[in-house]
Amino acid sequence: MTTYLDVLAELGIDSAHPGGFLLTKNILRKLNITPSTHILDVGCGTGRTAAYISETYGAHVTAIDIHPKMLEKAKARFSSLSKPVELHKASIESLPFPSEQFDIILCESVLSFVTLPKALKEIYRTLKPHGTFIGIEAAHSQLSESAKKDISAFYQFRQLLTKKEWRTYLSNHGFRNIQIAAYTATEHPALQSSFTIRTTFSHEMLAILSKHEQLKKQYGKQLGYCIFSCQK
Repeated sequence: MTTYLDVLAELGIDSAHPGGFLLTKNILRKLNITPSTHILDVGCGTGRTAAYISETYGAHVTAIDIHPKMLEKAKARFSSLSKPVELHKASIESLPFPSEQFDIILCESVLSFVTLPKALKEIYRTLKPHGTFIGIEAAHSQLSESAKKDISAFYQFRQLLTKKEWRTYLSNHGFRNIQIAAYTATEHPALQSSFTIRTTFSHEMLAILSKHEQLKKQYGKQLGYCIFSCQK
């Protein structure tokens, strides 16, 4: 069965996470990234963020994903970089890296799709002491259980959390200095970046994209995303 993530991969849509690539760049500007910084981009997709960090900041960038089409497109993107990005097929629930390896770990629309306690444990393990964890993830306010079920079934979310629930999970897994901002799906539309369609649409793909738009319209005031920053 084709999923929403499969459609994103097939279309080659970059930065499909809430807020888009402009939000990502705004966040990165606030971090103290230098050529000696080691960064892990979790769920890198087609590799746009990882490539941008490598080219703009000259940092040591490692990227992971589990979707074959995403990995294929990320590999092609990274092949032209002046400074290579280390790409792995790997799950955030079991990172193939030593403990305390990264200064910054970035997750853009990843944690909602995985077993959260396992993922947070691995992020905490592989962060250096005082390292920074940045997330851009789906969030909601006052959605009914039936609405949460409908949304989660379509996007294949493992969990759909409120801002308060995100904070609790992060705190319970040892993170400190937690800062979280939450927005609805209808806020900050200027942050959404454009993309170029690189393939034709099948009827199934059109139906999936139509359902995505319908859910945004139906639940736009309760469904959104949160941006969080915390430290080990």
